Amino acid sequence: MKLRLAGFSGMLVSTMGMSTLAFFALAVAASELQAEFSISKFEIGLLGAINTLVGGLFAPVSGRLSDQLGGRRSIAATLVISALSAAWIGLSSSYVMLLAAMAFAGLAQGWGNPACNKAIATGIDPDLRGILTGIKQSGVQASVFAAGFLVPWIVENYGWRATMWLVVVVSMLSLLGLPLITTLTQTDSESSSAAHNPPSTKLSPFVTQVAIYGFLLGIVGGGLGRFLPLFAEEEVSLSLADAGRVFGLQGLVAIPCRLAAGVALDRGVSARVMLLVMGIFGAGSIALLLAAIEGGAWFLVTGTILGGMTLGSWNTAANLSMVREPDAGRATGRLMLGFLIGLTVGGPVVGWSIDSFNSYSPAWIASAVLALIGAAVVSQQTTSEAAR
Repeated sequence: MKLRLAGFSGMLVSTMGMSTLAFFALAVAASELQAEFSISKFEIGLLGAINTLVGGLFAPVSGRLSDQLGGRRSIAATLVISALSAAWIGLSSSYVMLLAAMAFAGLAQGWGNPACNKAIATGIDPDLRGILTGIKQSGVQASVFAAGFLVPWIVENYGWRATMWLVVVVSMLSLLGLPLITTLTQTDSESSSAAHNPPSTKLSPFVTQVAIYGFLLGIVGGGLGRFLPLFAEEEVSLSLADAGRVFGLQGLVAIPCRLAAGVALDRGVSARVMLLVMGIFGAGSIALLLAAIEGGAWFLVTGTILGGMTLGSWNTAANLSMVREPDAGRATGRLMLGFLIGLTVGGPVVGWSIDSFNSYSPAWIASAVLALIGAAVVSQQTTSEAAR
């Protein structure tokens, strides 16, 4: 049993990591892309935006496909798309070609969570779903960590394109682990639960609340994800390598936090309360980034650590809420539609703001406000919950 869970967990981490690594790697290599393609910060933001726009629009479709095809086939499709899109990015010789490749990579971005959540919903006992969701979500932060700590070294020694070929290799090798994605048998508790709780045609109101929360924090994450490394270079005077390490630090911190969130959720902590707290303290982490403009690296590092604990970790609670829905794939599709559209808006808007005001401050202030609004959204108990 433990061996099966370990293999299952490894496949979830790999799938989530490979479906998002190109997104984060190009953020870390932003200064290299600017130099090679002669592009603005807005155009850097647009690379992430096209990726997440396609992912967001595709998420409801991939959610339904995941419910129909099952977790294993959906994970296979995600990994294949990840490999093909990374190869396309690596071969890009112009900004337009790079933009098209990032759009195609958005299909993997939009399918990773529905595929993995469906696999968890049909293959993991209910009392272990929280920790498995945390492990799955740590795959995204593992790619953040890899982008921050590994990509600068690859860029300096082999060029930014080499990162894409690494994604190709790891994605294809991960396909060998597909037999590890199993489902519960007819005698397991999942089948009994399904018999008494058939898939509904209407998702719960909380799904919509979490999707709105995801949209708002997606805007915040879109800005931070694309421009935190450049902010560290330009406003705090760090080198490319040190800026990458700061970016990777957020991912490193978020990994154990996402796992701890999963354990806490399995033990009865309310997902709503967890999302509320993370929204409030997430705004505090952005306030520390603002302070770093004058205060220097100490505030930057502290804000990054707090951001990893909050803005980098809320996804566990959000995704477990979707796993608990009868139609896990469809619910996850709605969440990812909100979140990825938020990421789409965040990147170019923050890039435009920096170019227009020649300052990061307006964008960071707006991001803190959006995090607080997100906290307010999930603080509202639904009518159905109040009735219970």
